[in-house]
Amino acid sequence: MNDISEILRELLDRFSNTPELDQEFERMRREVDGFNDDYVEWCEENGYSVKDGYRDFIDEIVESQDSYWDNYQEYGNNI
Repeated sequence: MNDISEILRELLDRFSNTPELDQEFERMRREVDGFNDDYVEWCEENGYSVKDGYRDFIDEIVESQDSYWDNYQEYGNNI
Protein backbone atom coordinates (compact mmCIF):
# COMPACT_ATOMS: atom_id res chain seq x y z
CA MET A 1 0.00 0.00 0.00
CA ASN A 2 1.24 3.47 -0.88
CA ASP A 3 1.57 6.01 1.94
CA ILE A 4 -0.26 8.83 0.18
CA SER A 5 0.51 11.45 2.85
CA GLU A 6 4.23 10.73 2.59
CA ILE A 7 4.15 10.69 -1.20
CA LEU A 8 2.41 14.06 -1.27
CA ARG A 9 5.00 15.52 1.12
CA GLU A 10 7.78 14.18 -1.13
CA LEU A 11 6.13 15.66 -4.22
CA LEU A 12 5.85 19.01 -2.46
CA ASP A 13 9.53 18.88 -1.52
CA ARG A 14 10.49 17.90 -5.05
CA PHE A 15 8.26 20.21 -7.10
CA SER A 16 7.28 22.89 -4.58
CA ASN A 17 3.69 24.09 -4.92
CA THR A 18 3.75 24.25 -8.74
CA PRO A 19 1.74 22.90 -11.66
CA GLU A 20 4.44 20.24 -12.05
CA LEU A 21 3.36 18.77 -8.72
CA ASP A 22 -0.21 18.46 -10.00
CA GLN A 23 1.00 16.91 -13.26
CA GLU A 24 3.19 14.35 -11.49
CA PHE A 25 0.40 13.42 -9.09
CA GLU A 26 -2.05 12.89 -11.95
CA ARG A 27 0.56 10.87 -13.84
CA MET A 28 1.01 8.64 -10.81
CA ARG A 29 -2.75 8.12 -10.54
CA ARG A 30 -2.83 6.94 -14.16
CA GLU A 31 0.38 4.94 -14.37
CA VAL A 32 1.42 3.55 -10.97
CA ASP A 33 -0.22 0.22 -10.17
CA GLY A 34 -2.52 0.45 -7.15
CA PHE A 35 -1.81 4.13 -6.53
CA ASN A 36 -5.25 5.38 -7.50
CA ASP A 37 -6.99 2.77 -5.34
CA ASP A 38 -4.77 3.70 -2.39
CA TYR A 39 -5.48 7.38 -3.03
CA VAL A 40 -9.25 6.83 -3.02
CA GLU A 41 -8.98 4.88 0.23
CA TRP A 42 -6.77 7.61 1.75
CA CYS A 43 -9.36 10.25 0.81
CA GLU A 44 -12.15 8.26 2.45
CA GLU A 45 -10.13 7.68 5.61
CA ASN A 46 -9.12 11.33 5.93
CA GLY A 47 -12.35 13.03 4.89
CA TYR A 48 -11.10 14.42 1.59
CA SER A 49 -12.92 14.38 -1.72
CA VAL A 50 -11.26 12.27 -4.40
CA LYS A 51 -11.39 15.20 -6.82
CA ASP A 52 -9.59 17.74 -4.60
CA GLY A 53 -8.16 15.76 -1.68
CA TYR A 54 -4.52 15.86 -2.67
CA ARG A 55 -4.70 19.59 -3.38
CA ASP A 56 -6.45 20.27 -0.03
CA PHE A 57 -3.73 18.28 1.77
CA ILE A 58 -0.94 20.17 -0.05
CA ASP A 59 -2.60 23.51 0.75
CA GLU A 60 -2.82 22.55 4.44
CA ILE A 61 0.91 21.76 4.52
CA VAL A 62 1.80 25.05 2.82
CA GLU A 63 -0.45 27.04 5.18
CA SER A 64 1.10 25.26 8.15
CA GLN A 65 4.61 26.15 6.95
CA ASP A 66 3.60 29.76 6.34
CA SER A 67 2.07 29.97 9.82
CA TYR A 68 5.26 28.60 11.37
CA TRP A 69 7.41 31.27 9.68
CA ASP A 70 4.91 34.03 10.51
CA ASN A 71 5.08 33.06 14.19
CA TYR A 72 8.85 32.77 14.06
CA GLN A 73 9.22 36.27 12.67
CA GLU A 74 6.56 37.71 14.98
CA TYR A 75 8.74 36.91 17.98
CA GLY A 76 11.73 38.86 16.66
CA ASN A 77 13.51 36.10 14.86
CA ASN A 78 13.93 37.75 11.50
CA ILE A 79 15.95 35.83 8.99
